[in-house]
Amino acid sequence: MLRRLSFTVLAGALLIFNLPFYVVTAEFGVLAVPAAVLLAGPVLMAWYRPVPAWMAMVAAMPLITGLGMALHAPVVPQPWLLDQTLAQLPVMYVLALSSVRRVTIVAVVVTFAVGIAMTVPQSTAPDRLSRGLLAWTLALLLAVVLGHARRMRRLATLRVADELGRRRILEERARIARELHDVVAHHMSVIAVQAASAPYRIGGGVSEEVAEEFAAINAAARESLRDMRHLLGALRGSDDVPGTAPQPGLKDLGALTESVRRAGVPVQLTVSGPAPSLSPVESVTVYRIVQEALSNVVRHAPGARTTVSVRVGADAVSLAVDNEPAPRASGTAQPGSRLGLIGMRERVEVLGGDLTAAATDAGGFAVRARLPRRTADRSTESPQGGGAG
Repeated sequence: MLRRLSFTVLAGALLIFNLPFYVVTAEFGVLAVPAAVLLAGPVLMAWYRPVPAWMAMVAAMPLITGLGMALHAPVVPQPWLLDQTLAQLPVMYVLALSSVRRVTIVAVVVTFAVGIAMTVPQSTAPDRLSRGLLAWTLALLLAVVLGHARRMRRLATLRVADELGRRRILEERARIARELHDVVAHHMSVIAVQAASAPYRIGGGVSEEVAEEFAAINAAARESLRDMRHLLGALRGSDDVPGTAPQPGLKDLGALTESVRRAGVPVQLTVSGPAPSLSPVESVTVYRIVQEALSNVVRHAPGARTTVSVRVGADAVSLAVDNEPAPRASGTAQPGSRLGLIGMRERVEVLGGDLTAAATDAGGFAVRARLPRRTADRSTESPQGGGAG
């Protein structure tokens, strides 16, 4: 949450500020260097170890005060003096920023207890001592309150971001479910029609028991269609009008890339392998992944040269979308919601595939996806219209 450089600069400034005080005012001699390091060290440590930094800070209080008393210093260093207060404030702030409330409360109580115990009343006038302790207490409390307030704001922001991410994922899953519904509904309709017409298409007729089996299959298929329609209505919501357009597929990639070319992005498309053998689910998934990847290119790298490669194999479908860095004269990239990457990952996970999307060393972006093909399931399917016999 905070930059390491700021802690390094602050620790160095405290070391330079306190060193003359311990050399000249406190007359520590050669011990002035370790005394100044004891105050600056916890500040540097607070960036990556807040609790150990606080423990080192508290341990330095009696050490420095005891050293001043042992050397009979003209001015005995005390925890509430400016030299130590400036070193305590950043440590207490970071501790409150990074720790839970109970840890912060214990740290504040222990710090005040040690600081008051190390106070040397006889070396300071009572009025100056009371004002110094009051100012020290208020300063530490202010640092703790500010750190805790920032921690609460950060946690609230993270909660909102997490809820937004979950909502986007659920919306994308609902959209995927609606598309898969169209594919599954088509197959269920075929089953219902084949089961209803099978007794009339089989030569010589069928027995009464077989006719009843076909009627049961037809009824189960129609019941499944009704259930899917109810589920789809719940996913769409009351205000969502169901779409009637057919789902796009691999055959529509040419039109997709042409529309992207008209938008100013030079795209080269390559499709290899037996594309007609893809199932409707695999085909629409490939199309949607390429569509999302090209949309990201148009938004974030307008004008960048892009290649789209789809290879249909016997075991898997592999696709790759690579774009070069956007030319400077192409315009300014537009910020996105990252919903496209979420949608691609959700679609790939539905089919049990793998997806990688990352920037390249050349400054572009690469999307790689692999979708395993369920050849065993397809081998048991019969062509439409010929499976009832």
